[in-house]
Amino acid sequence: MMTRRFWFLFFLVFLILLSLPLWGSSFYMFLVTEIIALSLFAMSFDLIYGFTGMLSLGHATFFGTGSYIFTLSILHWQSNLWVSLLLAIIGSAIIAWVIGFFAVRARGTNFIVITIIFSLVIFYLSFYYKSITGGDDGLPLKVPDLGLGFLSISIHDNPMANYYLVLAIVSLCYLFYWRLIASPMGRLFLAIKSNEERTQYIGFNTLKYRLISFVISGAFSGLSGALYSMTTHYTNNKLLHWTTSVDVVVWTIVGGAGTLIGPIMGAWIFTFFREFISFHFKQYPIVIGMVLIFFIIFVPQGILGYLLGLIRRERK
Repeated sequence: MMTRRFWFLFFLVFLILLSLPLWGSSFYMFLVTEIIALSLFAMSFDLIYGFTGMLSLGHATFFGTGSYIFTLSILHWQSNLWVSLLLAIIGSAIIAWVIGFFAVRARGTNFIVITIIFSLVIFYLSFYYKSITGGDDGLPLKVPDLGLGFLSISIHDNPMANYYLVLAIVSLCYLFYWRLIASPMGRLFLAIKSNEERTQYIGFNTLKYRLISFVISGAFSGLSGALYSMTTHYTNNKLLHWTTSVDVVVWTIVGGAGTLIGPIMGAWIFTFFREFISFHFKQYPIVIGMVLIFFIIFVPQGILGYLLGLIRRERK
């Protein structure tokens, strides 16, 4: 029953998103496109935190790296759109493997510290090589046309085409994550989160699977960064900043870790909150901090986790 209800709601939301360009304003279409790209970042973080039990405070590294690889490959190599997106995935995966090689050997606070250190190193390198990265000023981007066989579609000057492309890619990524979590590997990730020592005792190489989870998460976070820059036509080193890492942690905790949909809800809620509240209240990060503290203390399972708990109690 729950599965049928879930898929009904999923397709209902998907149909609403499909129809948005027909009735939504250009501002809302841009904002929703941005949020959809960020939703992939939220899902990717949930894979390592909600499903594998690794709290990273340096995930902006992969988001920002993907954005820069996408942008620089277009600016300097004149890569087509598909190649640039692929390079963002591969480049972010390689960096995730290097960082993960060291990080997954640590646990708890040590793991968190390692991810922060690598994140800070890469962030400050973006300042040191300002001639390449643009530093705070960033790099403007003209997105190349989308090639589909003999058909070429403008993305840069066509917000609707960009919207549908981002929606299609993120939807496919969601289905990939959904299948991954339901697979034996996904169940192994959950076993590592639940009791790593027992999982290791019965014969599984937990370091290997922690690293796999870390690399997959990093690769798709990079794709998210590329889609974000494809939408905004711009990148700068703020995408590498630690506050971007904190954002995705907040989305996941408030929305509900280990649910895949919950972090997406968190991304939507807080992005809308940022856009509309920040105009009227300059210190809106204080409000976000208060909301986070409230959820950590009173609703640790997040919004979706709380709702699912209510449904389970009603069924009993």
